Amino acid sequence: MSNVSVIEAAELLIKADNILIITHRRPDGDTTGCAGALCRALCQIGKNAYILENPDITKRYKPLIEPYKAPENFEPNFVVTTDIADINLFTPNAEKYIGKIDLVLDHHKSNSNFGKYNLVRANAGACGEVILDVIEHMGASLTTDIAECIYIALSTDTGCFKFSNTTPDTLRGAAKCLEAGVDGGEINRALFEVKTWARFQMERIIFDTMQFENDKKVAIAKLYRKDIDKTGADMDDLDSIASLTRQIEGVEVGITLTENKDLTVKASVRTTKEVDASAICAKCGGGGHIRAAGATFDKNIDIETAYKMIVNATMEVYRETNG
Repeated sequence: MSNVSVIEAAELLIKADNILIITHRRPDGDTTGCAGALCRALCQIGKNAYILENPDITKRYKPLIEPYKAPENFEPNFVVTTDIADINLFTPNAEKYIGKIDLVLDHHKSNSNFGKYNLVRANAGACGEVILDVIEHMGASLTTDIAECIYIALSTDTGCFKFSNTTPDTLRGAAKCLEAGVDGGEINRALFEVKTWARFQMERIIFDTMQFENDKKVAIAKLYRKDIDKTGADMDDLDSIASLTRQIEGVEVGITLTENKDLTVKASVRTTKEVDASAICAKCGGGGHIRAAGATFDKNIDIETAYKMIVNATMEVYRETNG
């Protein structure tokens, strides 16, 4: 296993063929946008490339990867992951490729470098920044369809460029996408403004049931499966909902606990500059970024127990931070 530069990663892809790209569990705009952009660019330069079907894909991001879904009997010679920090984020159908990943493209500082070659830029606001650089060094043209994928990757992982992980390179990358013909305003409206009825109901439930700890510096919302099912909310409706808890004045740590269909509980943590979200989630077996991180608890841990565990982890980080 070795770390590679953008130029070296591009050269590996130029030399390869029969390429398979893998996205992570519960895919977001970054992993799907990156996969969609990279696959389109590889096909543009004459490569045989596909994206592994993701069983968790939602209607919002399906168009990014569906046209390039790998045929059932496709046997890759080179396997790439986009925006995946660890093998525990592989979908069940991707697990057969564990130990066989040729190139990891990512931006998580917690990345376990599980590929033969690893390009991990921890200071990037989104993996889309990494993919854009690799595509340019491959010699592919930034067509409008590729640029749309990149723009979605950049905008979704930075909260429409509002989060503190937004970098100058993020904005430069977005500018390149706009120059390539992307309608940024329409994408932003579709992703960040328009709400389904189910999403509206879930937001109301969050604000009605939110609990507070540590002198109201910590806000926790619990999304029970019965409420999710009652509203008919899907993963698109729950996308970015974790940021709601941090919108209240004085809140430094916003935590959303969600009951998944498989009975596990997922914690999504969003923080201000006073607290490290990844440090909190690391204490619960997860990880991520300084301001946005997550963890999934074992099946035998219910949402009430998960509440106590994540609050305890948060208080430990507060104590460690403040000495």
